[in-house]
Amino acid sequence: MIRVCYYIGCGVVYGEKKPLSDKSTTHGLCPKHRKISQKEIKAEMEKNSMVNRENQSQNTVFLVKKYREKSH
Repeated sequence: MIRVCYYIGCGVVYGEKKPLSDKSTTHGLCPKHRKISQKEIKAEMEKNSMVNRENQSQNTVFLVKKYREKSH
């Protein structure tokens, strides 16, 4: 099967995969766009992690305030 990059605007043929006798196309990411995509995914995960940490901090502050109000 012929591997073709599906990244928008690319379409480069970047290799073959089994069964080699089958000349139909299959799609994936070429090495260049795989690397770009991995960086994009990693950045998005780090961004989400920061948002989650900020939300946890806000929730903790809220709960502490609520507890103090009930205690008095």
